[in-house]
Amino acid sequence: MQKVAGTNRLRIAGFAVASSLALTLAACGGGGGDSFVESTPPPPVLPPPPPPSPFAISAPARATVGTGMAPVLADAAGPNFTTGAVEGTVFPLLQTTVSINESSIKPDASVNTVGGTATATATGLAIGIADLVAAPSTIDPNLDWTRVGSWAFDESPWDYSGFPSQRGVFVTGYETPEGAMPTTGSATFSGSANGSMFAPASMSNGLPCRCTEVQLTGTASFTADFGARSLDGALTEMGIIGGWDGESTPWNDVTFTSTIVGNSFSGTTSVTTSPAGAMGLNATGTLEGRFFGPSAQEAGAVWTLFDGTNAAIGTLSGRRGP
Repeated sequence: MQKVAGTNRLRIAGFAVASSLALTLAACGGGGGDSFVESTPPPPVLPPPPPPSPFAISAPARATVGTGMAPVLADAAGPNFTTGAVEGTVFPLLQTTVSINESSIKPDASVNTVGGTATATATGLAIGIADLVAAPSTIDPNLDWTRVGSWAFDESPWDYSGFPSQRGVFVTGYETPEGAMPTTGSATFSGSANGSMFAPASMSNGLPCRCTEVQLTGTASFTADFGARSLDGALTEMGIIGGWDGESTPWNDVTFTSTIVGNSFSGTTSVTTSPAGAMGLNATGTLEGRFFGPSAQEAGAVWTLFDGTNAAIGTLSGRRGP
């Protein structure tokens, strides 16, 4: 019985080898003399790529001063920006900052909390923002006690498609001591307004793309009622610098209202006129400002606007009239 069983196993194995050989020969066209033809399997069917996510813009944050930073107070007998700030003086920035990447623009919470500074140098002010090195800045030099401006930092200077970027607007200077603030009467201020607007955009291939960023400029006028502790005003003659065709394009007029507390004021902004076109806003936002000079001779503020899709951040400043 064991011998027969062994023979059967050999036969089964031999049959398997013979069958395999026959199949191999058949596949090669054996016996017919045909050449070998290899069939190519069809490529795998891949699922379609997911649709691109829309570029999202969030409301800018209300302007803040970095945690723990102390103001530089004005003194009638002391220095100012016109006579020359003492080199090394560190001014805290009242600012708001946005972070830009390949899919969104949103408040930069860490930078807004840590804050930024402007340090007096022999040639002007050096802007320092958290751990960002040599952030470039633009500073309005038209006032004695106040400086407003903007700064930008780009890891990729040509676009926002894959690298983080930051944008900030700020006001700083020699602040009015709270005890020197007027408590009666009113005063009008006039000066300038500047800013940036951000809107979603798409590249030609339809991928989600960064945004369109345009620069804004105009005039600012406002009235402080020191008795009522209020400050109200408007940004007018606002325009997009350069515009779409190389010429200045009209932008929104904006009003603002605020409450004075100590040497600061805080309130809201609202668009009052919207020009036709994609860059017009129907928006509201925030306002944060300070009085500057020994007795509130000047004032400056940071403003924001947001309409659910587009956003703008900017500054305003003014000198008190007679």
